[in-house]
Amino acid sequence: MPQSTLEPAPLQRAVADLVVAEMLLLHATVESVSVIGKGVRQLGRHLVAAPSDPEQPVGSIAALLRTTAGRALEPYSTRLSYLRQLQDL
Repeated sequence: MPQSTLEPAPLQRAVADLVVAEMLLLHATVESVSVIGKGVRQLGRHLVAAPSDPEQPVGSIAALLRTTAGRALEPYSTRLSYLRQLQDL
């Protein structure tokens, strides 16, 4: 039975999904690395700041790390959501 031109073969669909997933992963990784770089710069500022500096309290380092981790994870969760939406089309 011939394949419909509107319906791709299962292997073609799998390869196309894989390529899209890899592109989204690459984009999320680049965005995440940028967020981590900004977090490292902020951490450096915290570490070299004078302990009495009210703008950069030492206790906020843990909060900075949590915030940076959350921001670095977000691109992956967003791209996974995009991929799932594309697969439902």
